[in-house]
Amino acid sequence: MKKFRILLIEDNKLLRDGTASMIKKQPDMRVVATVGNGESILLIMDKHKPDIVLLDLGFQSQNS
Repeated sequence: MKKFRILLIEDNKLLRDGTASMIKKQPDMRVVATVGNGESILLIMDKHKPDIVLLDLGFQSQNS
């Protein structure tokens, strides 16, 4: 069975860790990376090539 590769973008560490923990329990999903700041998002997306990106709608990078 193919596992969906998930990139989790959340600036709140508690929410990021909790969400990643819940996703890891799903047999068809795998968290390939988590991001807490905006500086590395594009590099991580290019490196891990996720199938799904979960983005905090209130997320603001330090550059915005």
